[in-house]
Amino acid sequence: MGINQEQLASELRALGVRAGDTVMMHSSLSALGLVDGGAATVVDALCEAVGTKGTLLTPAFRDSVWGDLTEFKNSDCAPCSTHLCPSQQPGFQGAISEEIRKRVGSFRSCHPTHSWVALGHSAEALLAGHRQSTTPCGEGNPFEKLVTLDGCILTLGVGVDRVTLWHYYEEILQVAYLGHYWPKERHLNHCAGGRRIQYDYPGLMQDLCRASGILKIGKVGKSISGLMRAGDFESFLATAFADNPACLVLRPPDLESGELAIDALQKTAAMLKAWKKGPQRPVKKKFNPPRPISAPAPDDVIRQDCPAFSGFHLAFGTRVPLCKANGRHPDYFRLGGIFDEYGLTTCEHCSWHEKFPLTTPCVTEQIQ
Repeated sequence: MGINQEQLASELRALGVRAGDTVMMHSSLSALGLVDGGAATVVDALCEAVGTKGTLLTPAFRDSVWGDLTEFKNSDCAPCSTHLCPSQQPGFQGAISEEIRKRVGSFRSCHPTHSWVALGHSAEALLAGHRQSTTPCGEGNPFEKLVTLDGCILTLGVGVDRVTLWHYYEEILQVAYLGHYWPKERHLNHCAGGRRIQYDYPGLMQDLCRASGILKIGKVGKSISGLMRAGDFESFLATAFADNPACLVLRPPDLESGELAIDALQKTAAMLKAWKKGPQRPVKKKFNPPRPISAPAPDDVIRQDCPAFSGFHLAFGTRVPLCKANGRHPDYFRLGGIFDEYGLTTCEHCSWHEKFPLTTPCVTEQIQ
């Protein structure tokens, strides 16, 4: 016998889900163990926990920049005739999210790669503004309304590394390390400026959120799940970015070791220290469209003395410099091999300049 709807609803309430809550959820059905009725039972339990005045919000991301750009249409009709999206194409976010998307009365936001689906009392209002959002996670995304509604973020069978809105202040503040931008798809690469704590060390980020007091964990089914109030999470993010705009990206602390774990430990400790001093608010910038980053031009800075530099590699008839600390680039990873692992150099935007200023002329090479 698996867990049933009543048991799931009880455990969700014990975790902190309240009647009337707006719940932004990231989930894994398999992590819950055997559930009688599968994903449908989980969604019924969530609906029971939040009640008739509550709302469920979950990603229906397609991330088509990384796949075939023709595979996803923002709408099944062209052009989209409403402020929401009538597309019936599935998302790639698991069985529970898909169950919510397929429910009668659910809505989907208009975004080519990072659409959300919502079901319940505030579903339409949560999603309506996403069509005007220039980027996936910045101004206009449903997280902003979630905060005003005093909603919560539920990590059901997953860790906080799965929370998409770690990127929120990166986009709001237009941090220097932001990567490639595709205006047509309104997609922004957040990893071009470096490896990330939540991806490389997800357990460390989980411990940070628990130590800060913003994350409550508890048993749901066979899983250890978590819940954060959206306002607490936003305040924690604001404080971390006010203290250090590069707090989430990783760089080795010295030129010799290349050890990312040291930087991860130092940065999580610094975030916790800043939070304990009291909430801060970063100074927001006037929004400018993100600058696309493509292959470096011949006169761009290329730090060949950097331990993350991975050499020049032939692509499309051009010798392209890659960086071990940067995320893969959609225009190159389809070539496979090293391009599927490393990204373009972005030395002119790299935070390493603060730690390792040039003491000798930089070794550069003409890109042909």
